[in-house]
Order: sequence, then structure tokens, then C-alpha cells
Amino acid sequence: MLVLIFLCSFFLPLTEAAEVATVHGAVYDWETFKLLENTIVEVNSTPPQSQVAKYGLYSFDLPMGIYILKASYYEKGELVSYREETLNITDEGDYLLDMLLLPAYPESNLNDSDLPEIPALVEEENLLQDNNSSKSTIFLIVAGSLLIAGAIVFLVLKKKQSSQNAYLETSLYEAEYSGSENTTDDGVSLPQDLQQVVALIKANGGRITQRDLRSKLSYSEAKVSLMVSDLENRGIIEKFKKGRGNVIVLKQEDHQNI
Repeated sequence: MLVLIFLCSFFLPLTEAAEVATVHGAVYDWETFKLLENTIVEVNSTPPQSQVAKYGLYSFDLPMGIYILKASYYEKGELVSYREETLNITDEGDYLLDMLLLPAYPESNLNDSDLPEIPALVEEENLLQDNNSSKSTIFLIVAGSLLIAGAIVFLVLKKKQSSQNAYLETSLYEAEYSGSENTTDDGVSLPQDLQQVVALIKANGGRITQRDLRSKLSYSEAKVSLMVSDLENRGIIEKFKKGRGNVIVLKQEDHQNI
């Protein structure tokens, strides 16, 4: 019996030692990433263990199981930073667990009077977002209105410029032909360029489209239009609408000899 007790007392510690793992690591400050000296590290083993990591390093010998390791760093008796990690030891050996301590916000710093402020902050943030959205919508409306107004002003100015150009062309045309008419062989008094227009119509069989006439002359489209209107007013040609263009025809047979 004594031999059995002796054998049990000798081999049992060896068996337990064989199932123990070493957990070790370092604790760091979250802002500087430097080792935090004198950090208190605790583990919920049986019995619970704790130690002061004098140089920012700690080490525990733990059997297999699931543990919670807590690291707390104090300054002047007040908790400054804290970290909690869960570790599952499944077999013997070394387990390295470094911990980066984050700022601690003790629950005692919060009270019931602070809680209603949280929804107020959320509501204020929503109001700011709605306000920003409204400003964006107003900006788009104003920008679109300015673009439309600019386009309208551009079209009006362009139309006005076209009218001014037409008036200028007419004035120049009248000034150019004032007192500059020549008499043709059949007694018809026409400026030289109008005689050229009549000659082109005659060469085309007495009929030509205004577009083709424009392509055969070296004058602007506005001037050709004025010349055609002038000949029409003089009773020399007739102008007929055909599709999107005009057909010009010599009106009298007497003008075939111009």
C-alpha cells in the first residue's frame, strides 16, 4: 500500500507537468507601440494568477483549457489602457500572445444624464446630412437654370446678330447698286452682277435652283438671296418653292436676250 502511494505521488506531478503549456508575450502602448512597463496581467486560471510585467513582458504556466487574459495599465491609480484576450490551450508547448493596450473608458465615467445625448447627436447628424442634401439640390437647380438662361441668351443674340447681318447685307447691296446700273442690249438697266445671274439662269435653260445658282457664284448666300429678290422685284424672274429650296425661272421671253 505504501509503495502504491509512493508511486502515485511520484508520477502524478510528472503527468500534470507534461500537460502544462507556457503562455508568454509582451504588452504595448497603442499610441507609441512601446513596451508598457509595470502592466498588471491576469488570467482566470484555477487558482487565478496575476503578475506585474516589470519590463512589459509576462509569462504563465497553464494547463489545457480556455482562458481570459486581462492586461491593465494604471497611472496614478487610474486605469489608462486595457486589453482582454481569449486563449484556447489545446496541447502543451509555448503560446505567444502579444497584447496592444487600448485606451480605457471606465463605465463610471458614464451616467444616465449622458445617455439621452446620444440620440440627440444622431438626430443632429441626420439634420446636417439633410441640409447638405438640400444644398446640393438647390445648387443643381440654380446651375441648370443658369445653363438654360445662358442658352436662351445665346440664341437671342445669335438671332439678333443674324438680323443685323441681313440688314447690313441689304444696306451694302443697296449702296453698291445705287447709280451703278448698266443698260443691256435690249434696253434693260441692270448692274453687272445681276446680268451675270441672269446669264447663268439662261445658260441653264432658263431654270435653275437657288442652291445651284449659289454654287456657281462667288458671292455670299445672303447676297445671292438679295440678288434673286431684286430680280424678282424687277419682274425678270419668278421664284417657286420646291421642297426645302427654291426654283428660279426667267419670267419673260424678252429677258432671254439679256
